[in-house]
Amino acid sequence: MDNISDTALRTFREHYKDDTLTKDDIFDYIYGILHAPKYTQEFANDLSKMIPRIPYAPDFYAFAQAGAALASLHLNYETCERYPNLRVEPVKPSLLWEEKPEYFLLGTRAMKFNNKTTKDTLIINAHVQLTGIPEAAHRYIVNGRTPLEWFINRYKIKTDKASGIVNDPNGWFENPRDLITAIERIVYVSVESTKIIENLPAQITSDSEKV
Repeated sequence: MDNISDTALRTFREHYKDDTLTKDDIFDYIYGILHAPKYTQEFANDLSKMIPRIPYAPDFYAFAQAGAALASLHLNYETCERYPNLRVEPVKPSLLWEEKPEYFLLGTRAMKFNNKTTKDTLIINAHVQLTGIPEAAHRYIVNGRTPLEWFINRYKIKTDKASGIVNDPNGWFENPRDLITAIERIVYVSVESTKIIENLPAQITSDSEKV
């Protein structure tokens, strides 16, 4: 399914005077526009009340290419590259410390940052912490939180009060240490998304026209 109407395809082709534009190009363009800081700032009030209106940006393909790259990152967050500079360390330094699978198990307490300002170290549990989280990982926001903050919120043992069903994320990993791999990928997605978004063109419309 294209999710782009024939009318929209015709309108975009006419506006940009380019009959080679495809529905996939338009979809990617819209995804790129929706991530543009200028767009979310300028139309903040409208976005809270109505369906988004999409401007004709002067540089269509810059937004389309960015949107395609962002979509690839966000769809493949479970299999993408891993951010390479994170380090697993003991919460309590010890010369005799060595990694054990059980040290990566999550409990009922949520993971937390050691410093709410820098957020460069994530305490996993009483045994291990993950250091080297870059500042750029905290600049990509999705519905009020960074992907890492959403991850922290979801990944802890919870018991549903009504049913008594236990949600244990430890069962989602074959090896408990795969938790670290998942976090490395979340950080990678955040950092790369930040790079793409911050390099989007500043100008999102050439006039007052909207689709």
